[in-house]
Amino acid sequence: MPSLSLNRRDPWWEADGPAARNARRRRRFVSTAAFAAAVVAVGASAFAWSIQLGVAAMIGIHAALPFG
Repeated sequence: MPSLSLNRRDPWWEADGPAARNARRRRRFVSTAAFAAAVVAVGASAFAWSIQLGVAAMIGIHAALPFG
């Protein structure tokens, strides 16, 4: 049964070689960076839509998009 704790650790971490550990670290870094980029993209698109729809101006952010 899988552990439900947040402190999960790979039981084979010590048995794997350095190349496998480096690959796992790199994979985790890349997936974290991709998630962060997706969150930033969603935030930027929400901000752009708020400018386009006039919601930003209603709350005091006066900006204009260079297109549209």
